[in-house]
Amino acid sequence: MSDVVKCLFFSEFHTTAGPKITYQHPESFALKEAFDLAYEYIITKPQLYDRLMTVRVMDYVIMGCPQGITDKKYDRNTLIFNFGFVFDKNCDTAPFESVVRKLGATFTIYELENGFLSDSVRREKLPMILDQLFTQLNEHGSCSLPIDDVNTLNLKITPTIAPPPLAYAHQVPIFVCSAEDMEATKVDLTLQQIVPYIDGFNHILKISQESDVDVGIVSLCVQHLVAYGYLKLISIFQYCNVYVPTPSIRRLLDDATLQTNCLEYVAISGCIPKLKDVFQLYCSLEPGLTVKDLCYRHEPSRLGIDERFYAVGYNNGH
Repeated sequence: MSDVVKCLFFSEFHTTAGPKITYQHPESFALKEAFDLAYEYIITKPQLYDRLMTVRVMDYVIMGCPQGITDKKYDRNTLIFNFGFVFDKNCDTAPFESVVRKLGATFTIYELENGFLSDSVRREKLPMILDQLFTQLNEHGSCSLPIDDVNTLNLKITPTIAPPPLAYAHQVPIFVCSAEDMEATKVDLTLQQIVPYIDGFNHILKISQESDVDVGIVSLCVQHLVAYGYLKLISIFQYCNVYVPTPSIRRLLDDATLQTNCLEYVAISGCIPKLKDVFQLYCSLEPGLTVKDLCYRHEPSRLGIDERFYAVGYNNGH
């Protein structure tokens, strides 16, 4: 990852100095002016404790989750602190929200357990912690950082996933990976029920009927599998459909793995057809020529090729 996080800082309410930046990394980053303009949203009133706060100030976005712990042992009976993240003003900060929340909540627990932040010796580790967080999050998108003998801080940036596309009853799901590679199918009982009927030919309504699962549930499962890259949705097979090959059809001649998968998929009754015949059939597709006309002209079943052979090409962008 590039340096998405421009600066990390630890701020707190000092009994005499008021809101202040106690530690930051990199130390050379010019943060004070932006902090002075936005400190009311960083070191906040009690009503905003444990709330995710995002402030656009100057050319930056500052994100934090202010924390407050009430106890008589603290000056003014309250310890107020915040770990702040600084980003460029146009940065998508959504993937960092869970990290910022967890960081604040975790150090609240450390403080309650052993006084990590209020103990003058323990808190000397904070500059090193900020340094490691800054480096690991920017380079790897995650971090695993030992805090002491018993505690380890684990954080991971959550990528933003686009909302899954709607899956309609007439659409046909087709795998873009092996169903055996999907860990979810090993623990999700509903997926175990519907996956055997996802063959690149059955539409969602038929999958629902065959698996005896409500069509709305099947659609929802398919939506999420599409969103995570396990499935694609293709049009239902009709003899009136028209398809045309793209230049990437040449991959079928060069990619041995694709050849094997394609021939196994289009074979009738396990009888593997010749690659030459399959390739010629794909190349015969043209504008205005329906699947019905193509089948009349070339009789793919006589060559041992399923008439729904187009699905492999559609799936692989041919």
